[in-house]
Amino acid sequence: MRLFRHWTDLPADARGASVALANFDGVHRGHRAVIAAAEAAAPGAPRGVVTFEPHPREVFRPGEPPFRLTGFRAKARLLEEIGLDLLFVLHFDQALASRTAEQFVDEILVRGLAVAHVAVGEDFRFGRGRGGDAALLLREGARHGFGVSVVPAAADAAGVPYSSTRVRDALVAG
Repeated sequence: MRLFRHWTDLPADARGASVALANFDGVHRGHRAVIAAAEAAAPGAPRGVVTFEPHPREVFRPGEPPFRLTGFRAKARLLEEIGLDLLFVLHFDQALASRTAEQFVDEILVRGLAVAHVAVGEDFRFGRGRGGDAALLLREGARHGFGVSVVPAAADAAGVPYSSTRVRDALVAG
């Protein structure tokens, strides 16, 4: 797996991937469902993940102690074990946070990464003020010529969705 900490001036073979887009503070079953959707949607394309470091919560709520499920290095190892080709780690700061959802799509996904396909969870939000959602991403994908998969929440046998919040809550509860 090749790791990129930027989205500009990428080599040609790092562009045109089918990517899962999420915070990925862990790599639980819900995250794996989004990655699987990205892989299935464009079988001939390189397989990748687009994620953010530091976690957006650390930028927006710096006074709160971070409660990450998985540190960056461990997360990268887990993603590599899945067999991904590419890992795009975007530096999350106020400059990135200030981009509108449409700017994020145009500048990063289209001009920077030239994505073939993007998979997100159904509750994914992005862009300034969390102004972008799956519906906006679907519209922008159609406009710019890339595919979009919106993945319903993966759930356990009791129907309870897997989520980072659920894992954190279980850890806190012991």
